[in-house]
Amino acid sequence: MNKNKGVIYIVFGKKYIDEAILSASSVKQYCPDLHVTFFCDEEVKSEFVDDTTIMNVKHIRPKVDYIHLSPYEETILLDSDTIANHDISDLFDILKRYDLGVAHDFARKRDNVSALIPPYKEIPYCFSEVNPGVLVFKKCKAVDDFFEIWRNYFYAYFNVWPYEQPTFRVALWKSDLNFYILPPEYNLRSKQCRDKARKLHHEFGDTHLKERILHMHYDKKNMKEALAYCLENYYPH
Repeated sequence: MNKNKGVIYIVFGKKYIDEAILSASSVKQYCPDLHVTFFCDEEVKSEFVDDTTIMNVKHIRPKVDYIHLSPYEETILLDSDTIANHDISDLFDILKRYDLGVAHDFARKRDNVSALIPPYKEIPYCFSEVNPGVLVFKKCKAVDDFFEIWRNYFYAYFNVWPYEQPTFRVALWKSDLNFYILPPEYNLRSKQCRDKARKLHHEFGDTHLKERILHMHYDKKNMKEALAYCLENYYPH
């Protein structure tokens, strides 16, 4: 087993540890030789977990404190609520060209967060939030520096927003990290999740997830009809 590459989970509490073990079992099904490490608040005994690192949980998002301590040269981080449905080891190939890979999130730029975190508000809508529940990254100075920027912003605004995604967005924008946006099939979210994001206009803003450009063939002359046709046949990635 190659211990230079592996998967980490950063979880605490029995509910989420059990959930992460289920996730790890799905990874092992497709990648049986991939090393798996749990960062958690208790020792974990499972055939799907190769190592455990005990962490001191100070708040609900310990990921920001422990992600930089991955034991691997190349790391895939997965949240506990993920399930692998294919061999995911090709994610490591991204690191031949990039320092980090991550997928977009349905939260692009939220009005409620913009009101609380000024550097988040300054970033254009088209620079979407990403979802750090699925990450691939290499051990290098650029990534270490990025994680430090993220921690600093996270703690600077912890009292107003104790969750990681908004400050992760700020850190990406502020850093010089060479990162890649993964296609959506590497972080497939439910239709319910997208519908929920669409309905949160009172928090995210009226134009959140508003289609900006529609790109498909249509046999229509009237622009209004063409737009209606495109929207009806639009596949929401």
